[in-house]
Amino acid sequence: MPEDFSSKTCLVFDHGFFLPLARRLAQSFGRVLYHTPWEKAYPVLNEGIIGAGFGDIIRCNDFWPLKKSIDLFVFPDLYHAGLQAELRSQGCRVWGAGAGMKLELDREFFLKKLGELGLAVPPFKTIRGLSALADYLKDKKDQYIKVSLWRGSWETQHWRSWEEDAGRLDVWAVRLGGLKDHIPFLVFDPIKTKLEIGGDSYNVHGHWPANMLHGIEKKDEAYFAAVTPTREMPDELARVMEAFSPFLASAGYCCQWSMEVRVTDDEAFFIDATTRGGLPSTASFLAARNIPEILWHGADGELVEIDYGYKFSAECLVKIKGEPDAWASFLPPPELQPWLKLSDCCELDGKIWFPSDGPAIEEIGWLLAVGDTPAEVARTMNEHADLLPDGAGAGVEALADIFREIAAEEEAGIKFTDQEIPAPEIVLEASAVAD
Repeated sequence: MPEDFSSKTCLVFDHGFFLPLARRLAQSFGRVLYHTPWEKAYPVLNEGIIGAGFGDIIRCNDFWPLKKSIDLFVFPDLYHAGLQAELRSQGCRVWGAGAGMKLELDREFFLKKLGELGLAVPPFKTIRGLSALADYLKDKKDQYIKVSLWRGSWETQHWRSWEEDAGRLDVWAVRLGGLKDHIPFLVFDPIKTKLEIGGDSYNVHGHWPANMLHGIEKKDEAYFAAVTPTREMPDELARVMEAFSPFLASAGYCCQWSMEVRVTDDEAFFIDATTRGGLPSTASFLAARNIPEILWHGADGELVEIDYGYKFSAECLVKIKGEPDAWASFLPPPELQPWLKLSDCCELDGKIWFPSDGPAIEEIGWLLAVGDTPAEVARTMNEHADLLPDGAGAGVEALADIFREIAAEEEAGIKFTDQEIPAPEIVLEASAVAD
């Protein structure tokens, strides 16, 4: 029997991506408050409207007057470690990464921790300032440039060669302004492999559930996962989880966790720790039957085993065509709503709106399909994609590439599932019929 949370109040403290989590919790909690930071000298409506208008949750601009009535605080995203610590010190139940988020926000800390734990460290150099970076890159090819913390200012950049990319240095100089020669850049050599494996789970004070998702992603397009006993996960992933458990325990970690490991003939490189809800993978997590129990007890340091209720899942990124500076609107059919996980939006007059912050709205969320066989999931995903209204599309064809990657993984001796993975053509054929 599911636990009764109908008398409980939950607050989800977010930045817009995990609005679907708040709506999932609203199926069990008596009241779900939803907060995103919006305060600045000149507030804008676009940032203060996210989550408003939905009948199942309440947009909350200031939760402090309500703090004593809140039974569970949920931080599904990064940042606010100090707030989490303070709430915990006051005896509040808090689901969040806490100090453990440093693994994702501070790349140098993460790389140092890899070495301390005896895991392979990918070759890299730390270079301070754009001028020094330009000097370093003059005779370099195929490099990857990263920075810590400031995800909105700097996404990972792929440097091809001086001949191809020297002009980008001028763009970066303008973007970084007066700080251009003070920022530390981490420059990585390429890892020569096409084999990247992933795992998606959650951790409570260093403990892992008995089952998790063995997931493969085609970046920014699609994701496919098999529910897998944690003890049967590939050794390359199991070693990472075992190594990081003590650190997560010391950090009081209770949050989702995702990892990407690139596998070569000689090494396995843990390249990124995701100490929040994975995007993708969170839609699959939310489809489990007992998410409220996992978060409620996890916030108190007790691990509750997850009941997925399915064996395989797939997620495809949903895109629409918006106009710069204009709000985009969307009207999903009722039968699709349980499978469509929309972010950064509000509901007004029965329609979903995506407030614009300048650039045209394109990516609006994830389309989910679950089932007991890979073929069933592929067919269901195509059926769901067919229900998307005009002007919206999901990258279903990307599942074909993932099926090819799973085949390559299994050829390399990394087990994905005992069930048969359908030929990539099943996705392409179904997509052609849909078209």
